[in-house]
Amino acid sequence: MKQISLISMAVLLVGASTLLALDVATLNQRANKGFTPVVVKDWKAPDESSIPNNLFGDTVRYGKALVHETYKYIGPEVADPKMRYAGNNLACSSCHQEAGTKRWSAPFMATIANFPQYRNRDETIGSIEERVNGCMGRSMNGKPLPENGKEMRAIVTYMYWLGQGIPLGATVEGAEFPQVNRKMVMSQAADPIKGEQVYKEHCASCHGENGEGVKREGKANGYEFPPLWGKDTYNTGAGMYRVLRAADWIVANMPLGADNHNRILTDEQAYNVAAYINNYDKPRDVKANREKDFPDLKVKVPDSDVGPYDDGKTRHQHKFGPYKGIIIPAK
Repeated sequence: MKQISLISMAVLLVGASTLLALDVATLNQRANKGFTPVVVKDWKAPDESSIPNNLFGDTVRYGKALVHETYKYIGPEVADPKMRYAGNNLACSSCHQEAGTKRWSAPFMATIANFPQYRNRDETIGSIEERVNGCMGRSMNGKPLPENGKEMRAIVTYMYWLGQGIPLGATVEGAEFPQVNRKMVMSQAADPIKGEQVYKEHCASCHGENGEGVKREGKANGYEFPPLWGKDTYNTGAGMYRVLRAADWIVANMPLGADNHNRILTDEQAYNVAAYINNYDKPRDVKANREKDFPDLKVKVPDSDVGPYDDGKTRHQHKFGPYKGIIIPAK
């Protein structure tokens, strides 16, 4: 999903072939909305006591509940089969922590203000509803919510309420993930073997020796700590399945209690444990047709482990690095 501001176009000549790395100029041109965004650094989640006691307020509260306890309302174990939209028992807040309000954990404060937006995964101008359903099909391993249905409307309304006071198109500090050291990943591959040691030391006590998590008792009650691989977690189409993407999130959010200004793991540890969690030997559901993601290779994310590629690098290198020749730093 990100961090291409450090990448510029690279043209590498190999014999008579022209190989292109990620073309940031093309990406920026396509994402350009025609105005300079306001930068917002000082923000906090609105006070929930301000939610009105009316239909709008009820919709906001339901939206928060859906984000915080997704499994309870639209998970695979809910009593009504018609409501089983999510394919796993995770919650949106498994990644978007604190119900989408934690800095550096992809909070929702700037979401409404930045849609519609260019989406390089689909080569289209995407709506917020399409973005939510992208997560439903990938991170939640399920099926789309009806775009005009009660649940989608509630999630979008909650995002709208969270974004009060954020200017249209604003760049909000902490709305994205930070980056693990990009100089490091250029020359160093992520090491799943070293990542296993990080996992045992920092992660297994909550997520389980075999990544199974800690499930709460009862049906549709989710996890105390979510599983990281297996049948009841994100599939191979999720952003968290990508090693760089996962490392960027992990370094600012894990282990539990960490944040971007109080990190527990080093960049290298986050990079390696992301490789371990997402290694090929870890079972998880496969997202079909991923080769159709990022149809224009000039704007394809560097850490996708599914081709086609046009930079001469292997699938393994795209998955684990090193990323020299895949990510080209801007001068």
